[in-house]
Amino acid sequence: MAAARIDAQLASLVRSLEAQTRRPDEVLIVVPEGAGDARSLIATSSLDVRVVELAKDPGPMRARVFGGIAASGRYVAFIDSDCIAPPRWLESMVAEAVRWRADAVAGSLAAANGDKFLSRAQDRSPIAPYPRHKRVLLSGDLDLKLVVAANMLVDRAALFDERVIPSSYWRFGFEDLDFAYRLLATGRKILCSPVLAYHYNRTSLLAVLKRYYEYGRGLPLFRRRCRGSLYSKAVTALTYSLVAILAVAAILLASGRPAAAALPLAIAISPFYAYHVPRALRDGAERLLYPLVDFALAVAAAVGAVVGEVEIALGSMEPRPGFEPGSSVGEPLSGCPGRA
Repeated sequence: MAAARIDAQLASLVRSLEAQTRRPDEVLIVVPEGAGDARSLIATSSLDVRVVELAKDPGPMRARVFGGIAASGRYVAFIDSDCIAPPRWLESMVAEAVRWRADAVAGSLAAANGDKFLSRAQDRSPIAPYPRHKRVLLSGDLDLKLVVAANMLVDRAALFDERVIPSSYWRFGFEDLDFAYRLLATGRKILCSPVLAYHYNRTSLLAVLKRYYEYGRGLPLFRRRCRGSLYSKAVTALTYSLVAILAVAAILLASGRPAAAALPLAIAISPFYAYHVPRALRDGAERLLYPLVDFALAVAAAVGAVVGEVEIALGSMEPRPGFEPGSSVGEPLSGCPGRA
């Protein structure tokens, strides 16, 4: 697992791994240097816990890969430090990989803190990175499936193929999808699975908006690096359509026509109401507030995408620790048959 810090939440995750029906052979935690004191975490766990400190933060996906390479088993399970694993999680993920002969299993996510409004809103959002999968075996492309590495099992042998390891996205979004796309583009198969892990969603509106802004900043990188991905094309089209709608609304507002500006905004938010209103009959009236949250998150992501595009155009999105020497922000996936 990759973690930004060693804290109580990470200790809670380790305890959930201790309670697994199939206990992990080893637990590798990859953290940046100075993330905290690992000695007490190692000393108090009944598992074989090892902490790998990196002098420079390579970003979450590459940190996971470094940990996976340092492991020794056939399968490597990725789970985020702000998640909790239910008791049958690891047993179920391994069973899925064996039964379906998959090179990776992409699990599902649900809110661990569903008592908070913003957590529930994200958990039920059509745009949040918390998928609830039905079993689908992917090959060749992601199609429109959202794959996240917060709950994933990978055949460790794949991690030694340099073609599947994406350049760092720093702390921006989309590197999970880049990794999954590369696995598929190199002829491997990913099973989308309903096996759940539970995620502690952010509960501060400012923190959630900031995170979605960061997701958006990763989109220009993803669309350049994974140009052959249907998911990349679809998300790009939706995001920049929203940007165009917001631009029209801003122009109308600036010209003193607020009533006219309301129309494009209503068009932009209407898909969210179309998604949530039928479900309000089952989940209650609170669901009618969720489209407002979704729209705010979508706008934050769209703003981030525009900022990312401008940074790339101006050459100010400079490579940071974790990029390979000589790679560029616009470098597409290379070395994978049929992808450009």
